[in-house]
Amino acid sequence: MAKNVGKTTTLNYLIERFNQSKTRLALTSIGRDGESVDVVTGTQKPKIFIQKGTMIATAEKLLGFCDITKEILLATNINTPLGRIIIVRALSDGFVQLGGPSITSQMSELLLLLKELGADKIIVDGALNRKTLASPSVTEAAILCTGASLDRNLHTVTRETQHLVRLLTLPKLDDKVILAELEHVKDEKVTKEKNYIYISGAVSDTFVNNLIMSGTLLKGVYLIAEDASKIFIKPDTFKKLMLKKAILVVINPIHLVGLTVNPTSPYNVDFDAAEFLEKLREAIPIPVYDVLAEK
Repeated sequence: MAKNVGKTTTLNYLIERFNQSKTRLALTSIGRDGESVDVVTGTQKPKIFIQKGTMIATAEKLLGFCDITKEILLATNINTPLGRIIIVRALSDGFVQLGGPSITSQMSELLLLLKELGADKIIVDGALNRKTLASPSVTEAAILCTGASLDRNLHTVTRETQHLVRLLTLPKLDDKVILAELEHVKDEKVTKEKNYIYISGAVSDTFVNNLIMSGTLLKGVYLIAEDASKIFIKPDTFKKLMLKKAILVVINPIHLVGLTVNPTSPYNVDFDAAEFLEKLREAIPIPVYDVLAEK
């Protein structure tokens, strides 16, 4: 949801739990993570600690920042601004920096390589405003992170988080007749004679507002997106769409398994941890965790 909402802390918590279960773990990232100071905001951040046996797929120029003894398993042909992606296995415990591909097709290719090398579980470290890697065509499940650094007002953080969770958990289109028709659709399709509107690309705020303003009858009409990672509409626009009685659905639903919360912020904004957790659990229908409290 924002910088400094506890994404790396959540990542470290998952790494620790998977290590306890003896899972053959692999890690990569769609941005850069693991540095002690955020290269964008200049704020302090937790480093990434892995145990012996963990695989990481990271950019060539970041290998020197990893203080593990490592075995190179594969030098891939996937290039990033920080060099080729190299897959290594840790031969000792230590801190690592992750930097992987940001292009969806490259990430899909990398995940296949990690599976072929024996990974039981692969964690893809996300990045701000990069929902595309949560697409079910790339990853099998997603975790969203939110926190006090999103806004100074607890109600605003709760409302905006609730909205994104609502989008990420949109239901699957189950109309078999429409699904059969959409198998033959390549481009955007607006069908006034039928009871659906299919958007093959991004469902933007502008598109939805123009649709509402056009006077098109939307009551009972399915507005269909490929998956929720392609939907970019604001809370007020979503509300207007619901008032029009439109039915927003996806062909491929995202499996959002949980939300983690960080009640603290480096910008002198701290929420009461118990109250923040309670408000989000009341507002959101998926499991909500404060991983530091869990520990």
